[in-house]
Amino acid sequence: MKIYRVSIGDEGGLSREVKVPSKTDVQAGDAVAGLLEPGETILSIVETEDAYQAVDAPPAGTQTHPDQIT
Repeated sequence: MKIYRVSIGDEGGLSREVKVPSKTDVQAGDAVAGLLEPGETILSIVETEDAYQAVDAPPAGTQTHPDQIT
């Protein structure tokens, strides 16, 4: 699994970054969805180089098994 740094916030306003483990950047966006505050959107998703980082959310499940990490 890779670690992604996801920037979330208001376009042109305040933003924050969170790190999530995920197989793909799309699943990283899904994993961050639970951390979004009202009015926030995902601004960017970037794969990080260091696989041994602390993360802010668990990985997302899949479309067929949203409650399971595969």
